[in-house]
Amino acid sequence: MKFKFLILIAFSFFLSSCFKKYIVTEKEIKQHYDTLGFKPNYKVQKGLDYKLFTATFGLDTLQPILFIHGAPGRWEGYRKQLDDTFYHSKYHLLAPDRPGYGFSYYKKKHKKVSIEKQAQLLEKTFELNLSDKKPIIVTRSYGAPIGAYMVAKNPEKYAKLIMMAPAIDPDNEKFFKFTKYGKWPVLRWFIPNRFVTATDEKYDHVKELRAMEDIWGKITIPTVVMYGGKDWVVTTENFEYAKKKLPSDSTKTFIFIPEAGHRISRSHAELLKEEIVK
Repeated sequence: MKFKFLILIAFSFFLSSCFKKYIVTEKEIKQHYDTLGFKPNYKVQKGLDYKLFTATFGLDTLQPILFIHGAPGRWEGYRKQLDDTFYHSKYHLLAPDRPGYGFSYYKKKHKKVSIEKQAQLLEKTFELNLSDKKPIIVTRSYGAPIGAYMVAKNPEKYAKLIMMAPAIDPDNEKFFKFTKYGKWPVLRWFIPNRFVTATDEKYDHVKELRAMEDIWGKITIPTVVMYGGKDWVVTTENFEYAKKKLPSDSTKTFIFIPEAGHRISRSHAELLKEEIVK
């Protein structure tokens, strides 16, 4: 019994080190921006039961772009866009940590938050913007249904929605062999918090996507859906789901990129820029 326990502990440390290599630390972020001529302007919004941490770039009087990251992730996952000074001169960039990730939370840190509640909280980031211009929402993966929910509930508030590799089809949620480890109580002590949140989010995702199936027909603003042919995280059925569920009109654009993987915002940053500024 003792031997099995030691094996479990050893495995926990091994798993923890594997996950950590995918995490960019605060020290690394600081070192990165120390080499550039600009830095993020960090904003913290607090309420009785939430904290919302957002990295901003550009003047707050410009049109806002809200970047919603996937799972696991943080605001810095969009650095390819956030570090592009082209955007700084034309837009106010808002890159929050989603509730349950990084420095943002709702009620309890590092806890899964529903799509609906995340949408409500992320709308508060627009309080940081002083323009009267309609925001553009840029999303990827697990961030896509959150952005879609925001737009469907208040389409008149937004200018455009972009979804890259959207995880939106409840019948085609992809699970991985390592996903289950995040449910093991002992291992949760060793796995970085964002992976614990991502695990909890994944196991509730199908139910949440089914609950919002009726929202897609309410997205009436210009919408771009991008998917890579080499995406191993989100299945192609999600791309087909978007084409089936979104209203079929001239405001919808579907882009299939055969050579792209899951991280379209990095591999095809210029293509994303084209779609943002159109």
